Amino acid sequence: MFRKLRDHDGTPVVALDKDELDMDGVLTEDGEVPDGKQVHLSRVGEGSYLVREVTDDGLADLSEVFQ
Repeated sequence: MFRKLRDHDGTPVVALDKDELDMDGVLTEDGEVPDGKQVHLSRVGEGSYLVREVTDDGLADLSEVFQ
C-alpha cells in the first residue's frame, strides 16, 4: 500500500492504515487511537523505516517481527 509523505507544520508524516492497527489491537474498543499512544520509529536502511508499537512490555523483538 502506497502512502503520501505529507508536511504537518514542518514535520514529515505518513498515515498508518486504521484497519491494520485495529487488527493488531492498537485501537480502542471505539476504533480510535488511544490518547498518548507511542510508537517507535527506526531507520533500518536507506529509505526504509520500521514502526513498532510501544506496549507495557516494551518493543517487539525484531526476531519476532521478521519471522
